[in-house]
Amino acid sequence: MKRPIGVVLLAAGAGLLTLYNLYQMLVYLGIVNFEILGRSISYPDAQWGMALWTLLIAAIWAWVAIGFWNLRAYAVSFGIFISLFTLIWGFFSLLFGGTAEFATVGWLLAGAIYLYLSYPGVQQAFIANERSRLTPEQLAAIDQLEKANAAAAAKPAPGMGTPPPAPTSTPPSTPDSQ
Repeated sequence: MKRPIGVVLLAAGAGLLTLYNLYQMLVYLGIVNFEILGRSISYPDAQWGMALWTLLIAAIWAWVAIGFWNLRAYAVSFGIFISLFTLIWGFFSLLFGGTAEFATVGWLLAGAIYLYLSYPGVQQAFIANERSRLTPEQLAAIDQLEKANAAAAAKPAPGMGTPPPAPTSTPPSTPDSQ
């Protein structure tokens, strides 16, 4: 299977986010410390809620990375969803005791993935791969559906037809004009 370079980068970014979320989970459990610019983040007690949520996010990112690598269409929609969720999760992490340094790596990678997936034309490789997996009968059904949708779009919706012509009325006569 020939993969565009953008798909390889998407898979690599999602894989890096998987690894980073696993690292964050270890920090939340108090197993490792996060150090940046001489500042250390550590938790003396395990933060089980944050660790479990981060593990769930890591598992989803791993699933999306595999989907990106295999050019599966589900990876596009889940990639958009989970990248937005990662951005929101990082924001709430800041509100409840995290630091901007700890959330920045995830934000940057998730933001880049979201922006790239939102760019026009990126999804075409995924769509083409999914269509290549269909049987001729399924392709014929999709063609019929597209024709039916085009025919339905050509007709006006009920109640939304062309407006009636404007009434042509003569101006009322005034007593002076008679």
